[in-house]
Amino acid sequence: MIENVYIPTLGRADRQITYNNLPDFLKKKTVFVIEPREEKLFKGKRTLVLDKNKQGIGYAREVIWKEAQGTTHIVADDDLQFKDRNPGYGINLTKEDADYSWKTAKKGTMTEDDWKFFEKTTCKWFEEGVGFSGMSLCNYPPRMWHDGYKNNSSIFCLYVFSKNLPKVNQLDWSLKLAEDAHLVLQLLRKGYSNRVWDKFCVQSNQFTKGGCSEYRTIDDTNRSHIELMSKHPEYVKLGTPNMEIGKVQKIFVNWSKAYNHDIKYGVGKLL
Repeated sequence: MIENVYIPTLGRADRQITYNNLPDFLKKKTVFVIEPREEKLFKGKRTLVLDKNKQGIGYAREVIWKEAQGTTHIVADDDLQFKDRNPGYGINLTKEDADYSWKTAKKGTMTEDDWKFFEKTTCKWFEEGVGFSGMSLCNYPPRMWHDGYKNNSSIFCLYVFSKNLPKVNQLDWSLKLAEDAHLVLQLLRKGYSNRVWDKFCVQSNQFTKGGCSEYRTIDDTNRSHIELMSKHPEYVKLGTPNMEIGKVQKIFVNWSKAYNHDIKYGVGKLL
């Protein structure tokens, strides 16, 4: 059972898209992770108040990890919509069929029954040894055509963490941005597998006012991408080494290699 849903949020007290799109049984478990300067705006709601302002999303994730240690919980961005790909989509399709149809496949809003199925199945995966889970991005084509999920892949925006993960001081929280990719890579390299839903997906409204846009710049993003590569050089590559000034430096990550390679060669370590 999922015990809590943590939503780190900034500058969007009156625009809680994720919360508004959750089913009632998860709304009751939601904790808003906020900076001290916004505490009055969340009066009457369950909150986890950070001890300092303007420390960035990486710091918020570290505090959440420490608070939620030993529990099964969700961490979600504050600007998400949740979709269910049309019935049967991504299941028992050939790769060719999926490649052809994904762009036009209809996606419906997840119902409460969908969420209950999501929770039950994800927790079953955890009992089988999966360490953490999430949903694919709706604007990406499904990556697994037969089972509705893929193992050891990227996760962004929404994460479900099992209770059997490393303690907060066994992970590095130093990145200001790209901290989500850094966390996923660390867990994979330590031997914690993930399973990512393709049947269910998230749609982000990340470019709306507030959130990381309060402090995120192109230079900060590029520095974080380079730092991410320096921490995981075998698995992260820069897309365009000679990127012109003023544009975001894209990165490419080999997620499955990070898990399989480190485990195969004894680099990964269960803590």
